[in-house]
Amino acid sequence: MEPETADARMLLSVIERAQNLVAIADYDTGRLLYLNPAGMHLMGLTDEAAVAARWAPEFFTDVGFVQAPDMESALLDQGRWEGRSEFRHFLTGEPIPVTLSTFVVERSSEDRPTVIACIAQDLRTAQEHEQRLHTALEAAAYRAREQRSLADLSGLAVDGDLEHVLAAAADAAAALMGVNCASVARAEEPGGALRVLAYRGQPPIPDTFAPGTDSQPGYAAATDEIIICPDRYGEHRFATDTMNARGLRSGVCVPIGAEQVWGVLTAHSARPREYSDREVLFLRSVGAVLAAAVRRIEAEEALRYQSLHDPLTGLPNRAWAHRWIDVALDAARGSACRIRVAALLIDLDGFKSVNDRFGHAVGDDALIRLAEQLQSVVRPADTVARIGGDEFLIVCPEVTSAEEAVAIARRITGLQVGPDSAAPVLRFTASVGIALAGSGETRERLIGRADAAMYQAKATGSGYAVAP
Repeated sequence: MEPETADARMLLSVIERAQNLVAIADYDTGRLLYLNPAGMHLMGLTDEAAVAARWAPEFFTDVGFVQAPDMESALLDQGRWEGRSEFRHFLTGEPIPVTLSTFVVERSSEDRPTVIACIAQDLRTAQEHEQRLHTALEAAAYRAREQRSLADLSGLAVDGDLEHVLAAAADAAAALMGVNCASVARAEEPGGALRVLAYRGQPPIPDTFAPGTDSQPGYAAATDEIIICPDRYGEHRFATDTMNARGLRSGVCVPIGAEQVWGVLTAHSARPREYSDREVLFLRSVGAVLAAAVRRIEAEEALRYQSLHDPLTGLPNRAWAHRWIDVALDAARGSACRIRVAALLIDLDGFKSVNDRFGHAVGDDALIRLAEQLQSVVRPADTVARIGGDEFLIVCPEVTSAEEAVAIARRITGLQVGPDSAAPVLRFTASVGIALAGSGETRERLIGRADAAMYQAKATGSGYAVAP
């Protein structure tokens, strides 16, 4: 046995048998890396999975958390901090007064702490155990944490993406309320199951919540009301089978959304407990921030969609088609196989006469019909775009030969499109120009060659032509 290995095992054996809490955590994330058996017993954690689901700031009560800025400053400046603090038992919620010594054990190359450790002694049995701080101080500490949490979440909701906003909301609910788990689930369709989009807490992580009265979140979504369950025993409004299977006894669910329910914010505990008005108000505030973030993100997505799609046919527009050509060309250049990109430029023959004779409403109807038919004759990977009044562009990635593109063009020229299937006199055809990207081809040149081939097809009446 190597001396260093033997020393490490002896040290671990001592820590495992220590009567005081010993913990190691990642400094930046607060994620627990290790907690000895005495620490697990002190905090009410049953196994390593429960430990892995926790992070260091969750150990502290609101009173203990007030010391966080001083503790962090001391770790950065001096590499250690010692003093009295207060932990919270994860199962009972009971405050645990402790003497705490925390120190840096590893630093980065920039001399920034990366791993910290702490040793805590339970003061409840010690003579020096003092009376808990006054209730007013505790309430003030909670309000400070609550306001900071909401401010951080509101800042993220202004410009963050949905995934990070939802994760931050679940983190805030779990950390501030001291519950076993918190989540955000979305009602993707009325009356349907709620899909879990963000989760914080003990495993297992649920994928969905059952709709309606089959679960507490489903019931909150169906009624659009805040649903509080102090104890699942005696609960008759909704089924509690899922809570039972996950070892949960109580919970509160808050709907997200104004005019209609977008989703549900949940907080659940493994013990029976009452949820105070202050806690429920905090969850309502988090839900309101989420609702505002969702409205902002959905509005941005709608604007992005409108900027990249044709309003009449719903097809991608010129900007989207050009972007997709660039992506396809980049992929073809990096391919080891002889894969090419084809562009099919389509112009309708005699379409102007339809608008002139029957009006733009009839012409628009014909374009919508054509868009549907074009999508039906291309390959699944191809993109059909409307780039002008009666011009369409089809981008075909991963083409191995000109015959593949010609086969699509033949199907297009075989279409007999018109505004009314009962009026053959209104039927018109299309001319298709085909260009396959050569080595080092640019998007501008590829489209230009397809355009020239399209005019050749129109002049000769051949239906389609392939650019040289």
